[in-house]
Amino acid sequence: MKNKLMILSSIILMLGCDELEKENFAQSALEPEAVITVLNVSDDFQLVWEDEFEGSTLDTTKWSRVPVGPPDWKNYMTTDDQVFDISGGHLYLKGIVNPDTQADPRPYLTGGVWTRDKFNFTYGKVEVRAKMDSAQGCWPAIWLLGSTNEYGGWPDFGEIDIMEHLNFDNFIYSTVHSNIKSSPSSKTASVNPGEFNTYGVEWYPNRIVFTINGATTFTYYKEQGADWRQWPYDRDFHLILSQQLGGAWVGNVDASHLPVEYVIDYVRYYEYIEPETPPLGSNQYIKIQMHGSTSNSWDHLTEVTLIHDGTEFVLPAGHDAPAVLGDGEGVDGASTGFYGLDSSGLLVINLGEGYDFDAVKLGAHNGGGRIYEGVEVSLSGDGNNYNTPVIKDVQGSNTFGFTKNRFVKIQMNGNTVNNWSHLTEVTLINEGGEFPLPTGHDAPSILGDGVGINGSSSGYYGLDSSGLLVIDLGQEVSFTAVKLGVFNGDNRTYVDVEVSLSKDGITYGNVETHDIQGAQVFF
Repeated sequence: MKNKLMILSSIILMLGCDELEKENFAQSALEPEAVITVLNVSDDFQLVWEDEFEGSTLDTTKWSRVPVGPPDWKNYMTTDDQVFDISGGHLYLKGIVNPDTQADPRPYLTGGVWTRDKFNFTYGKVEVRAKMDSAQGCWPAIWLLGSTNEYGGWPDFGEIDIMEHLNFDNFIYSTVHSNIKSSPSSKTASVNPGEFNTYGVEWYPNRIVFTINGATTFTYYKEQGADWRQWPYDRDFHLILSQQLGGAWVGNVDASHLPVEYVIDYVRYYEYIEPETPPLGSNQYIKIQMHGSTSNSWDHLTEVTLIHDGTEFVLPAGHDAPAVLGDGEGVDGASTGFYGLDSSGLLVINLGEGYDFDAVKLGAHNGGGRIYEGVEVSLSGDGNNYNTPVIKDVQGSNTFGFTKNRFVKIQMNGNTVNNWSHLTEVTLINEGGEFPLPTGHDAPSILGDGVGINGSSSGYYGLDSSGLLVIDLGQEVSFTAVKLGVFNGDNRTYVDVEVSLSKDGITYGNVETHDIQGAQVFF
């Protein structure tokens, strides 16, 4: 018991503090373990529902015809066959002048279909390949509408407009509707509406991504702490394809422009597959500060990967990619493959919620062998208070560790002169500070109880007869690297020295292996 108390005291003194919560090494090393979130947007969807319209009649197991109703878009809806056709692998929704106002006094008739009560879904990807005629008062659309009303009526139950086209516009609208809308909630995108385009939406738990022909046009984000008023998009919606005529938004109809056709080639729905994530934790922000490279002042950040127990979770590139990447002001990473840092080289990643992780790996463009010097990475739970940054150079890639460990396992295998393993230094490194551990197998239990050379009198660390030394630090400590020193007589090399770390002394992380001549830093 006396030895263990002496160890803890010596560790704390070596780390330059009197209490676990104080400055320098202890502030970052002895805080609760860093934890972070991640969303991986690759392979998130699986095709589970589609209609290629290959037959000659509407598949009523999937669709119903939209009936007339009070909103503007349903003013002229009818279930009559004259506004529907399926032929040549296409669904035709038509807008026509009513040929029989005696039977139906409305001046126009339009066709629409929906999946209401037949196929409802939460999250996922929808793709619709379609083209449409243009006319004054013509208003074709692809959209999703909330299927239940526990949040209230429209717009409280939510609406996602994938595509709306008005009149003769050479662009379409993508919009969301809810009780409270963040800004922006709508965006236009240029198209040739008379040609086939694939209009899509990717609906995630924290964002809605609109696309045309696979390219992102607009992303709407869930705000932190949002409730149903800003984010009713956490429950079932159904799909609507509607050929609409007239209304307060689109304006009056010019009958001389009719009939019009809205042609749908296919509809596909891909189920959202919940991505694998690290365990939940408390830190939700990653701050990355770069300072240019040895070639120029640009910061070409190509990879941000979170690592938890050896498993990697890659964050998507692009400052205007999903909100997990924040909203940097630099290079348009979504199209270039780089992450968008602001003009000072700063990127703050808001991960949306907290997840546990051990390290952050950064990758950088390595043209010309350039080195990005002094890259800083720090973590925060609230976006205001960050821990002391880990600072490293990055050439190609480098890993910034934030975990705490209690056990250090060292396995040596003799040297090029003899079978002895003369270990003379074990130093913990954190934020550039070095903290040597005392030598000797019969020194405090921090060095275990090796059965080899009596290090306390010889200046060596005591490894057992197999060359193994397990160091118990007495408590979890945060450090970014371990430096080993060895006796270098006759310029001997200690081959394949292994170092690994553990929180509990049972499960160890990745083993790093190096030859040592004099000294070597691991991790």
